[in-house]
Amino acid sequence: MYRLVFCDLDGTVATFDGQVRPAVQQAMRAVVDAGRWITLCTSRGYQLAKPFLDRVAVNAPLICCTGGLIVEAHTRLVYYVQPLPLPLAHDLVRLSLQEDIAMWFYLADMETMLERRVGERGYALRRDGETIREVADAIRELTEAPHKVLIETRTVEESPSIVARVQEYVGDQARVVISSPRRIEVVLPGLSKGWAMSWVASYLGVGREEVIGAGDGDNDVEMLEWAGLGIAMGNATPRAKAVADWIAPPVEEDGLAEALRRFVLEP
Repeated sequence: MYRLVFCDLDGTVATFDGQVRPAVQQAMRAVVDAGRWITLCTSRGYQLAKPFLDRVAVNAPLICCTGGLIVEAHTRLVYYVQPLPLPLAHDLVRLSLQEDIAMWFYLADMETMLERRVGERGYALRRDGETIREVADAIRELTEAPHKVLIETRTVEESPSIVARVQEYVGDQARVVISSPRRIEVVLPGLSKGWAMSWVASYLGVGREEVIGAGDGDNDVEMLEWAGLGIAMGNATPRAKAVADWIAPPVEEDGLAEALRRFVLEP
């Protein structure tokens, strides 16, 4: 019996335009009502995961930042955090300005973000998508290690080249992976969704063989490999599908809802 389900967010729970379809909402609620555990396991920081917490049922610790942050979804009690080292964050700010790359830094307060969006010249502090103020010197603004940095590309086609450029720049300080078509993440060594899943499962007293992981991106590979049952969405990348135990329908066809019914709710 599967007792704990970890769900990637973008491309798994939510469509790429940010919609959570009613069938998925209902299936996630049914898992909670059945006395099982379910949560999100996302590359997003808490700031960008928070808007979904009123739309989906989550009753296990929330995994954000590809395992860099484990937090109670609604109280924001932090169980574990491994922030981006401040010198590396400063280096990435410099790279973004030199190479005209959009970057979003998730700040440690879990409320605000230091953002340079596509088409913007400089950085701004934002909360819930609204600009608080423009920032003249982003490096001086960053006085505390951020939880994570996210990179946004202008087009899907340029994502691989941006990955290569940033990976060359950071070297072995981190790995750089595509998390969704126009978004790239910088992940510290040792961190992964799979590692964070093992932490949460141990905390809840759930065995690995009782865990389901569902995802669609290259950053979900460790997640699918670690889970007792790895489920890749029909819209998943080739790497994610290659390591999965089962392929669900695409996110646009309520694939997660079908997976939850098949493996959690109906057995």
